[in-house]
Amino acid sequence: MVIVRLTGGLGNQMFQYAAGRALADQLGAELLLDTRAFEHALALNAYTRRDYALAPFNVRTRLATAADLNNWPLWVVEIGMRLRLVRPLFRRWHFESGISYDPSMLALREPVFLVGYWQSERYFSDSADRIRADFTLRQPLAGTNDGLFQLARSDRSVGLHVRRGDFLNLNDAAQVHGLCSVDYYRRAISLVRDRCPECRFLVFSDDPDWARAELPLDPSAVFVTGNAEKPEQDLALMSACKHHIIANSSFSWWAGWLGYSPGQIVIAPNPWYASPKLDARDLAVPRWQYISRL
Repeated sequence: MVIVRLTGGLGNQMFQYAAGRALADQLGAELLLDTRAFEHALALNAYTRRDYALAPFNVRTRLATAADLNNWPLWVVEIGMRLRLVRPLFRRWHFESGISYDPSMLALREPVFLVGYWQSERYFSDSADRIRADFTLRQPLAGTNDGLFQLARSDRSVGLHVRRGDFLNLNDAAQVHGLCSVDYYRRAISLVRDRCPECRFLVFSDDPDWARAELPLDPSAVFVTGNAEKPEQDLALMSACKHHIIANSSFSWWAGWLGYSPGQIVIAPNPWYASPKLDARDLAVPRWQYISRL
């Protein structure tokens, strides 16, 4: 049995699931998801309140029950997250040591409880096709979204994501992540147009007014709205696009990764994090083109 602690928004949960799923497949084990972090989360100013977000996808797992978690108390997670020195005492728990890829994952045996973000495709690159299938929607897009999906599947489509929101308004998120500048988007748009002159942009943003006012887009650009309560719908549309301009967000990362196809262009920001203490080299995808986000 492999149990994964889920935290954060949709993009973070997808990384946690993918790493756990790949490990469980490697071990021939059942994968369970621990969602207690959402039940006990406090709506503090420094954090965005989140809920379990993987239900719309064809994920091969189930939610852990209270009985499943009886021998996996939360106090171990809380102590292990605060005090690295005590982690070796809890041998069945595997805590992420940092944001870099952790090769010791390959040596794990079940039962094991994973605590971390696991933000690198290296954890699941050998299972890439299966992970992409896991993140298809259980229910097809309908109505307006179905029409947008057909547009996104065009060879000239470019999914452009602008993340502002909490990266702008919450102090902790701003210090860790920060924003991609308007110059980043202008350079990225120019690069894509040079390689795909007839491209058509589908814009996804939590601040569409800013994007409309600041980005050099022609009238054919489509601003996708209406899915604020269903982020999986936006993700399906973004990943269906042929090319991508992404923000420094895990949600955005997944749109580019899920949308892989021969000839795909993905423009991504560098550095990924605003904090100079964080090294995102293992989050980077080698086939993508990175340009300054400043």
